[in-house]
Amino acid sequence: MKWSSSSRTFSIWMLLLASISGQAVAADQTNGNESDDASYSLFDNSPNSRATLTGDWGGVRTYLRNKGIEFGASWTNETAGNVTGGDRHTAAQTNQITAGLDVNAEKLLHWKGASFNFTFTWRSGRNLITDAGLYTLQQPQEVWGRGQTTRLTQLWYNQNLGSGFSFKVGRLPTGADFDNVPCLTMVNYFCGATTGNMDGSRWLNWPVSVWGGLVKYNNPRWYFQAGAYEQNDRNLDNYLFIGYLHGATGVLLPFETGLRVHLGAHGYPGAYRIGGWINTAPAADVLLASNGQPAVMAGMSMLERSGSHGGYLWFQQQLTGTFTETPGEDAIVTQGLTAYVTLTMVDKETGPVSSQVTASLRYLGLPGRKHDAVTLAFGTNHVNSRLATLDWYQAGKKGPRRDSEFAIETDYTAQVTKWLYLEPNIQFWVDPGGYTQKSMITVLGLKTGVTF
Repeated sequence: MKWSSSSRTFSIWMLLLASISGQAVAADQTNGNESDDASYSLFDNSPNSRATLTGDWGGVRTYLRNKGIEFGASWTNETAGNVTGGDRHTAAQTNQITAGLDVNAEKLLHWKGASFNFTFTWRSGRNLITDAGLYTLQQPQEVWGRGQTTRLTQLWYNQNLGSGFSFKVGRLPTGADFDNVPCLTMVNYFCGATTGNMDGSRWLNWPVSVWGGLVKYNNPRWYFQAGAYEQNDRNLDNYLFIGYLHGATGVLLPFETGLRVHLGAHGYPGAYRIGGWINTAPAADVLLASNGQPAVMAGMSMLERSGSHGGYLWFQQQLTGTFTETPGEDAIVTQGLTAYVTLTMVDKETGPVSSQVTASLRYLGLPGRKHDAVTLAFGTNHVNSRLATLDWYQAGKKGPRRDSEFAIETDYTAQVTKWLYLEPNIQFWVDPGGYTQKSMITVLGLKTGVTF
């Protein structure tokens, strides 16, 4: 077994976790990790200066917040190593630094109902899938990807119109507002918009932004929103840019509605969402060549399709414990067990993966560690049978066809301080890439998050 310098870093982090695991955290509010992709709690709204590593800057932070200006920054590291499976055993680490500015224009400029956001991200590191030859359909390290570079991730203007209506326009990640699944673990199955994780060439999640906007109606019981987002391959350019005015090939049109409920004698809150999308940009068929026949040889020109589409369901239901609630927003679990379920379908003519199902349980608030959490998550992706047929044709009709991949992750989130959490995890990947002949992969990981 050959271990790189990243492997040594992985071991050091594990030792660090062991040394602090017995420490208690005296805090009323934690960073948590339930937000789109790897954005986490970039902005801290607590007046307690201990909530961030850099504190209150001698009162400057509180002064600016009261004026409507909020600065935020965070660092995320994800280190992982495969101890079984893959072409070789190694480890890799990847990082993301995020810095942003929230502006409450009503406080700052007396502009009623208006707000602005500017967010930049910087990513660096290595990809365990490539380094270890894992062949998995999704990432063991969700913070890796979309180029190890600096990006403008958000630049938007939001306007509350009153009576529950609002709109948002600017540079936006599609998954920040639609199919926004809480980031529960380090595996990409359970973190961020599932559609973007499955079909990332058309639905772009954090940290990539596109020109777009949405309109929304929201009340305490339910909401509906619809949006339009530019389809432009240049948005994936691997360097810092504001945005392009040319090169668009179509528009992504997502829509979503959600219901907030309270179930049982204790009135435990739940959020139930359903959404879909249509994409007007052309996309290549995964099986047929331009002549309408299966592309039996690699490199053939593929048939172009238009009007690709998909849909998703997302459920979150608290089962035990306590919660807080603000009208018009999803309830926040403060202690107890919560269940999460997702079901996602994408276009079978053009999508490499046709469906995904995930189910997760998360318990927050352990005895003596009220801000720590334990998560168990299961997910499966089904390789598009048409793509599996293409691979089989191009392999000379030999060997088994690709089918489904299965991923299981369990992790422990240790809230060490209000601004630092450590999240050791173990991952199991069965039939990686949908290849039934490949051995199961076991990955040991550690996610670290710091709010500045």
